[in-house]
Amino acid sequence: MSSKENIDQNEALVAAIQLSQGVIEFNLDGTIISANQSFLDLMGYSFADIEGKHHKIFCSETYANSQEYAAFWERLNQGEFDTGEYVRFGKDGEAVYIRASYNPIIDENGQPYKVIKIASDVTTLKLENAEAQSKVAAIDLSQGTIEFAMDGTIITANESFLSTLGYSLDEIQGKHHSMFCDDAYAASEDYAKFWETLRSGTHHRGEFNRRGKNGRQLCIRATYNPIFNLKNEPVKVLKIADDISKQRRMEAERDKQQALIMEMSTPVMQLWDNILLLPVVGLVDSKRVQLIMETALQKILDYQAKLLILDIQGVPAVDSAVANHLIQITKATRLMGCTSIVTGISPEISQALVNLGIELGDIQTQATLKDGVSFSLANLGMKLQTINTN
Repeated sequence: MSSKENIDQNEALVAAIQLSQGVIEFNLDGTIISANQSFLDLMGYSFADIEGKHHKIFCSETYANSQEYAAFWERLNQGEFDTGEYVRFGKDGEAVYIRASYNPIIDENGQPYKVIKIASDVTTLKLENAEAQSKVAAIDLSQGTIEFAMDGTIITANESFLSTLGYSLDEIQGKHHSMFCDDAYAASEDYAKFWETLRSGTHHRGEFNRRGKNGRQLCIRATYNPIFNLKNEPVKVLKIADDISKQRRMEAERDKQQALIMEMSTPVMQLWDNILLLPVVGLVDSKRVQLIMETALQKILDYQAKLLILDIQGVPAVDSAVANHLIQITKATRLMGCTSIVTGISPEISQALVNLGIELGDIQTQATLKDGVSFSLANLGMKLQTINTN
């Protein structure tokens, strides 16, 4: 390549840099010689604002007066270049993050005589990274996190996760995720598919039963998040988890108590051989009628009952829904070979049923519980009789 061609190429390279990046020149004492428009726009100055002034106008006062800053210029004066990310300040006083190189220019005698700085603005990227790091820090403080290699081996975990499971990092690092699962699940096809899906780059979210130290059972709400490299390949899995064991135990206890209350609200009593009494008290909805029906049918089976007295004296109101529920119960008991007798229908309920146009059909009704018992005994060839003890 001729000398002219080499010069032409260098000039073309300099022109390309001037168009795409901020460029500024300094004397070795740090005073400004020139700056291109890209650099001026980046920092918010005109050239008249900065010509002949010192580089430190772009720095904080603390840094400009520091030993670190003096050593920075000393290295440049010795011909050493400096590259990295720097915090500088524009004309409006706002921080500007730049990725730059400070390049001493050497004369024909091998001595530096000026410095050219080539800079690009990375403020947006820096702020986005700072925001992302803040979010990660917030998650790390409030939730359990653990990282896995794509084969499921444990890379690291934060203190919150370790505390929840009861382990130290040394106890789990390098071991497989399956240590947190029961043996049957860890050996299952579902578990193998779980990791296959993660390796394909698909995340998992849900509630999971896991095993802590010494076999302690836990319920966690978690997301398993594949992390991708620049080639968009999953390289590890980040799990973010909350321990909801206490919440689930409380819910289970509450459900158990509610079931007990519902059971107590639908007691079935044996009045006589083949005769059962089921007093219904309070409001009747679809959930409760299902329980009443299940309880009644089971007791009919247990006692081989032929008659069931369904006393609704304690039901405050009967609408079309409640009436239909009662009809369902009597039909179900009939299929078991048991006749249902509805008692305790008040005048108000009778009027409501008439107004609603509800027909109870062939359902046997009696005004009072006593009447219902008498009717039931009569069906079995018996009767109530008053005994004089005098």
